[in-house]
Amino acid sequence: MAAKQRRDEFPADLKDILARRVGMRCSNPNCRQPTSGPQSDPGKAVNVGVAAHISAAAKGGPRFDPTMSAAERRSIENAIWLCQTHAKLIDNDSTRYTIDLLRQWKRLSEEAARLEIDSPAEAPVPTIPDVEIIRFYAQCFDRPAFHDRFHEEGSIEAFDKAIEDTITAINTGCLRARDGGVLSSARGKAFLRNAKWRAQMDLVVDLLRAIRTRYDGAIRLGQLHTHRLGGGRESYCIHDRELAQWMDSTRAQVLEAFTIVAAEAGVHAPHFPRRRHPHW
Repeated sequence: MAAKQRRDEFPADLKDILARRVGMRCSNPNCRQPTSGPQSDPGKAVNVGVAAHISAAAKGGPRFDPTMSAAERRSIENAIWLCQTHAKLIDNDSTRYTIDLLRQWKRLSEEAARLEIDSPAEAPVPTIPDVEIIRFYAQCFDRPAFHDRFHEEGSIEAFDKAIEDTITAINTGCLRARDGGVLSSARGKAFLRNAKWRAQMDLVVDLLRAIRTRYDGAIRLGQLHTHRLGGGRESYCIHDRELAQWMDSTRAQVLEAFTIVAAEAGVHAPHFPRRRHPHW
């Protein structure tokens, strides 16, 4: 009989901390459903959450990384809190649900929980009309990352950070400046009552994630090179013309997808690239 594969499981106290760090909610930003509540016994609670492994607990599992030690597999850095549905989903389709994506989910969910804690305790959660949420999203796109062609960007690092911040803003309802200060706030896309608009914003976020994935890949493959010059200045060189074309095309798709929602909401949407006025 073959020996049972050893699994590097999480300790109970780690699971408790992991769940609390995301407010006992599923870390999938498109879900964020509560995973704990009261049981019929007044002295007990129900838990439907799962401490899932980002990289598998054992060889042969989803996203298994042979370079990790047993301690690293059992660490909180390798754990993500999910509802049972999404815990099963990420393991059934590990090609789609990559390590990078799950880490992004975890980071966004912890950010959302932090924002809830930062809100005044006495203030009730406001009911914000869908139109106001869409108007907030339009503000998120009012930045050079959605105005200028890729080869005209003033800072490639700022471009990548802007894409990341926009994903966070649409998912959590909080737009932050580079120094961490809150620029504007509303509600995340999960709070949109209009199912069509919510699905369209899911598409927008998927496209933004694709941009970040392509950016990371371009840096790794040497298609894009950045260099700090000092004094806050930066230079960059694009070694792949198709990269710039893809970035421009995908950002245009992002704004086209958002424009569908904005038009129905009666909100002005930006266009890519920005329309430049002629100089006379």
